[in-house]
Amino acid sequence: MEDVSKSMLNWTQHLNTNLDKYFTREKGDELIRNLEAFKGALTLYMKTRKNLSDSIFRKNIAPGNKDPKNLELLKTQMGEIIRQMRNVTDLTNNELRAEGDRLNDQIYNVLNGEGTQFLSYLEAFLAGLEVTKKDMALDNGMPYDRLQQSINFLASTQEKIRSKMK
Repeated sequence: MEDVSKSMLNWTQHLNTNLDKYFTREKGDELIRNLEAFKGALTLYMKTRKNLSDSIFRKNIAPGNKDPKNLELLKTQMGEIIRQMRNVTDLTNNELRAEGDRLNDQIYNVLNGEGTQFLSYLEAFLAGLEVTKKDMALDNGMPYDRLQQSINFLASTQEKIRSKMK
């Protein structure tokens, strides 16, 4: 498993705490727009993950059943997260850009690898691998919380930019 939620949280936290290192008034409006799109993509992915996971538990679906449609949905949404991240990364400084690019590459490699690595147990489950309910429950805990915290950091960064633009 390649849990990128920890790296995502670190990067969004760095975006928030190091705003003064990359913010300029000229980039302000574009940053706010791109952060909003990034936040939206991350929120959609999180909600989709939660709904799929809840559905698996509710319907007590056994592991080993492939669900290529929903697996592709998650991959497509994560691809959108990568695109939105790049838009934000392009407006930062070299240090944050390098960190964001590493995270982007990490996600891209997992998504486009040979299918032996997954971003979460949910994706592995949807790919038909034997994943336990315990693994699925863990998947819904900490990584989910980290993604939510990442969204909160993006919102906080937007607020800081708005106040600097006044």
